[in-house]
Amino acid sequence: MLKTTAKGLVRVCHLKLVILAIAFLPAACGDETVSVKSSEPPQALFLQDPQQEPYTTQENILLKIKNGSITITPVATYRIAGQVVSKRKYTHGWGAEVAPFDLAIVWGMLTYPHVQKYLVFKHDSTRMAYFRIKGSNPPVETDYAASHGSNNHIIPANTNIFNAVDRHVKVQARIILEGYLVNVEGHSAEQHISWKTSLSRTDTGRGACEIIYVTRLQVGNRVYE
Repeated sequence: MLKTTAKGLVRVCHLKLVILAIAFLPAACGDETVSVKSSEPPQALFLQDPQQEPYTTQENILLKIKNGSITITPVATYRIAGQVVSKRKYTHGWGAEVAPFDLAIVWGMLTYPHVQKYLVFKHDSTRMAYFRIKGSNPPVETDYAASHGSNNHIIPANTNIFNAVDRHVKVQARIILEGYLVNVEGHSAEQHISWKTSLSRTDTGRGACEIIYVTRLQVGNRVYE
């Protein structure tokens, strides 16, 4: 999930995208988000590892995109509770149509303010997230940090969740995402599309990102479905 270089740079997955000049989904613009009030999640929830269970189904999710189509195949149920430390939105290319947001999320001790003071987080334009550990005596080991953060490609299940991620998920927000880890296959024009989700919190390098089809989002005490 995270990759550490010799200089202490920790990288969160690198998925190559060939960006095509196509417009983003217009249907997601201008709609109001609809939420329901719930209780604030307890602090202990953000200290837990993400919850994952194997999932098999004969019912795939089909999505039409400009110049093509894709098939989304759930492979595991998934819930992650953590703190957003970096967010990036994509508006061009088939990648933006399929997964318009990347969220770098941390959990466990990495949610503590005194630990985050030693970490620098950033997304770049190639759908890669990384962080650097600062200082000579950080409060966590690099291996711990590498296994308690993830770069998540977000596929909203509907317009309401899209708008909620777009408008209400901010850096430093504590959120809960629920849905499925998925694989993606399809085509855009003459280009073959193939994304495989990570199924581990300890893998590194290319292909180590989680691809999440999000069916439920909680931001603070607000739930979006």
